[in-house]
Amino acid sequence: MSIIRATRPENIVCEQQAKFIQDRISNVENNFAQLCSTFAAYSRKTARLRDVGDNLSKVLFDYSETESINKTLKYKLAEVSQIFSSVEDFRNVQVQRLDLRVVKELSQYDDICRHAKDEVKNIFSARERELSRQRNLERVRERNPRNRAQITTAESELVKASAEVTRNQSALQEQVDIFEKKKLHDIKLILLDFIKTELAFHSKTIELYTEAYKYISEINEQEDLEEFRAVLKMPKTMSRLETVKRTSFGGSSLQSIANLFSTPQKMQGKNISGIPMSSKSSTDDLIESLPTLDSEMSTREESDKSSTSSDSPRITFCK
Repeated sequence: MSIIRATRPENIVCEQQAKFIQDRISNVENNFAQLCSTFAAYSRKTARLRDVGDNLSKVLFDYSETESINKTLKYKLAEVSQIFSSVEDFRNVQVQRLDLRVVKELSQYDDICRHAKDEVKNIFSARERELSRQRNLERVRERNPRNRAQITTAESELVKASAEVTRNQSALQEQVDIFEKKKLHDIKLILLDFIKTELAFHSKTIELYTEAYKYISEINEQEDLEEFRAVLKMPKTMSRLETVKRTSFGGSSLQSIANLFSTPQKMQGKNISGIPMSSKSSTDDLIESLPTLDSEMSTREESDKSSTSSDSPRITFCK
């Protein structure tokens, strides 16, 4: 906007004051716009961090669900995943407060500064009208110095224009004073709200992360390692069990042999042909005595054969 130079000292002061106010408003507008843009970016990045944190919490929970060997690791991961989820809940509140109490308040200064600059334009417009009336009065005096009616009319218009400038200047000073007061109050309140929001979030997250640190510290590495080693040895044990199952037919054969030597229940406790019968002998005892019985029977057979060959006379048949 062009500013017409004034001839009177008070008019020069008025123009300088208006120019100062205009520069002041422009400075506030630019700085608040930068703050609004920066805080909006901060809020967006915090929201993205919140989303990543939610994903991290989910990954930890899924890990705890799939872990079946390391018991302490499983339980502690589940606890920590819940803590991380709570942290992101507080971070979501942080984002909402940033948008509502910081970004929104700063964005309002776009309209506030525009309105203040319109007030400055009004004072410049009124000042230009005053200068125009002053030039008109000077022309009338030069061309028709004796035409009192025209001179009076021109003077009346100049007085009205000067009064308008004075009113606009006073109104501008009041508006600028209100603007400056509001700006100081708002920037202080906005920054305090931002700091309180950050303090509330970080103080709460310190408590939560301290609890998470405690849970992670309680993971028993040795116990989980022993559980893993025990599970690692299970396949060898299972293979041994399978081998025993495959060779179980030997046990059934021994059982059938034992049944041959077993005494019917109704005959137990009696002597048959002078042979004493054992009462309620276990199958295991019979099975263990089988090798001894076999050896004794073999020894008796050999002795019988030798005695028969030595005692019996040789018989010869004559033709």
